[in-house]
Amino acid sequence: MAVMDDMLTTDALATMNRLEKGDEGVVFSVPDVRLLASLGIRLGKRVRVLARSFASGPVIVDVGSRSVVVDRALAAQITIRK
Repeated sequence: MAVMDDMLTTDALATMNRLEKGDEGVVFSVPDVRLLASLGIRLGKRVRVLARSFASGPVIVDVGSRSVVVDRALAAQITIRK
């Protein structure tokens, strides 16, 4: 798992699956899953939640100029600094 080392405090951290529609922040930690990097979900990237499904459905986020659908279990492994 990659973690941003230039952020010393852990204030306002949340996993992506816990964010609400409209929440935004910067990717603080991300698992070593090659697909995420190809979708633009990398350390330091700003993301905004566009939608989230109920229960175990996916989270849809805006990353740069694209919308990305992230599986809820994978989103639980991505930490966002709000």
